[in-house]
Amino acid sequence: MKIFGYSISKILQLVFLILSVLVILFAGLKIHWGLSLIIGIIPLIIASSLFIASSPYWIFISLFIFNYFIMGLTRYLPGLKGGVTMDLLILFVIASLIINKINPKTKYNWNRVNNPMTYSILIWVIYCFLELFNPQSVSSQAWFTGARGMSLYFIIIFILSTLIINDYKKVKAILFIWSILTIIAFIKVYIQKNYGFDVAEKRWLYVDGGARTHIIYSGIRYFSFFNDAATFGCSMAFSFVVFIISAFGKINLKYKIYYIIVSLIALYSMFQSGTRVAMAIPFIGIATYLFLSKRIRTVLIFGGILVFMFLFFKYTNIGQGNSNIRRARTAFNPSKDASFLVRLENQNKMKTYMVDKPFGIGIGLSAGRAQKYGSYTKLSELPTDSWFVLVWIETGIVGLCLYIGLLLFILVYCAYIIMFKLKNNELRQYMMGLYGGIAGMMIAAYANEAFTQFPNGFIVYIGLAMISLSPYFDKEIEEKEQKLYNSVRERIN
Repeated sequence: MKIFGYSISKILQLVFLILSVLVILFAGLKIHWGLSLIIGIIPLIIASSLFIASSPYWIFISLFIFNYFIMGLTRYLPGLKGGVTMDLLILFVIASLIINKINPKTKYNWNRVNNPMTYSILIWVIYCFLELFNPQSVSSQAWFTGARGMSLYFIIIFILSTLIINDYKKVKAILFIWSILTIIAFIKVYIQKNYGFDVAEKRWLYVDGGARTHIIYSGIRYFSFFNDAATFGCSMAFSFVVFIISAFGKINLKYKIYYIIVSLIALYSMFQSGTRVAMAIPFIGIATYLFLSKRIRTVLIFGGILVFMFLFFKYTNIGQGNSNIRRARTAFNPSKDASFLVRLENQNKMKTYMVDKPFGIGIGLSAGRAQKYGSYTKLSELPTDSWFVLVWIETGIVGLCLYIGLLLFILVYCAYIIMFKLKNNELRQYMMGLYGGIAGMMIAAYANEAFTQFPNGFIVYIGLAMISLSPYFDKEIEEKEQKLYNSVRERIN
């Protein structure tokens, strides 16, 4: 039922908000201000509860957007804890689903959680839980801190996405919001490059030590509002792959042009980060797209682009005067890259210390973090510099093999869905873009930890959920087209 075009629940929310303001004003005049605040907040809580009950999707979208800015906000608000803040927002989304579940008109299909990808991720979560009892582990607090990024966010965000992204319109909306966020990230890095860093960024660079890895001999590595340049560069490469592939699908011309522009903006931003491993993401992403597309014309066009880019960076010195191109070119000659050689040397040292630790040293205790919890090992002196190395050190060779097996299963399962389950060309193109970007991010995880950092980790998990749900969206599109076809036939007849 609606009144003047508005639902009863929306009107009640507005009424409660107005009442809360009136109560606060009245109580502030008649009673103590502290008590007035307590009394006045009650209607706000009730109104918020009504909003939670009716809008889990918009709370999820808020989480998606906040995830993109959280690390930048911690730079401006030093007391803000990024992980804790995101935990609270996730709990807010979960609360909205629980309340919405009570509503008999709920449209969230909990049966969709029952899929092979959920169970494969759950196996990894169980293994990480058992790591709590690892004899090498010295702190349950360290385990909880590390397990969130290693496994808990994975399963929680995946399941929430599976429940909330329940129609094709939401898929396109999330991709569009992501494109806007990419543009905002570009604007921020453009300001950094052309107008300099602000006070908070200078404090992070020169007081907190960020300049050591971001202002180097080859130039400045820009980071926008991300945690660091590596996370920013990989995120922009991820965006480039998703949107350039999406743009070549059978979509509306204005969206096609828009996504091409966004992809080029993302590519430019990637180079500004000076992150060499980010170069791997477009190559892997486009290569997987060629494999999934099964179109000769696509293979010839994109294959030609890949070959040209490889030859340009590997065998020419064109553009060597540009610091971004010069730094990117070193990614194609790793044997001459000093930092890469140092990483290999550190990994060889780690092998010696890991011989008798098949289950690792415990989650949350690598790369110097053990000292925070009163423990010291030789491994804690060595930087991991890689997400896969971190998983190996903290969960052992057993955990690393299980984790890589999980990722390979996910890649094979998602490829199977895209290649054999989807009929709609537009949907299939979007899913191929997501698949390519996620595959590139997985490969890049060998060289840095950006794979699970905010905002990349959440976007990967949401993308995987959308691919796993894509057969439902395909059926939804087919049913709508059939209804439209039947409607047209009825009109003709």
